[in-house]
Amino acid sequence: MSIKKVTIGSDYDLEGILREKSTMRGVVVCHPHPLYGGDMYNNIVEAIEEGFSGKGFSTLRFNFRGVGGSGGSYDEKGGEARDVLSAVSFLRDSLAPNASIMLAGYSFGAWVCAIAGAQVKESKIEGLFLVGYPFSFSTGKELKTFNGKIYLVGGILDQMAPMDDLLRVYKDLPMIDKYLKIVSADHFYAGREHEIIEFIRESVDTAPGPHFTVQSKPMRAR
Repeated sequence: MSIKKVTIGSDYDLEGILREKSTMRGVVVCHPHPLYGGDMYNNIVEAIEEGFSGKGFSTLRFNFRGVGGSGGSYDEKGGEARDVLSAVSFLRDSLAPNASIMLAGYSFGAWVCAIAGAQVKESKIEGLFLVGYPFSFSTGKELKTFNGKIYLVGGILDQMAPMDDLLRVYKDLPMIDKYLKIVSADHFYAGREHEIIEFIRESVDTAPGPHFTVQSKPMRAR
């Protein structure tokens, strides 16, 4: 396995970290909102990367435009979706021609992954792994048009991703391969990173079919 800093060509040059492991499976990991301190060193981004790397995936996390050493400035999701697609192209070039690629993201990154995934036709993206999808400002309509697998992680106390909205959207998803993990956490998932890692290890690449797990012990709001 090798880990190296890379430059991704989008509308602007983007900085990223490529963790090479498999030539057959890869995942692009996207960080939370650029205007609220989100970057590729976020704890949930790193947990997602650890989980997928543990499953044998090559991983690519990167900073959206205007974050860290990436050029440009915040573009209210449109430009960021193009950044995701550029990262997919970059990762695909480092994998075998018939490799499968997934998109994974947290909060704003989850939303942008869904937008980008809905733009990719012919099932070129195998699945979406989304933590804290921000249903407070997105209806999740992009999820319903996606053709691959969808994995959703939601927090019981997450005000950015209200549980009622999460459960409603999950129920309405038309695909067979859908997976849901509910965690006793707020939007930041502090101290719950290991549950996200375990969900990846338990669920990604498993047999098709709906999967539903609930964290049984409630966590007090702080």
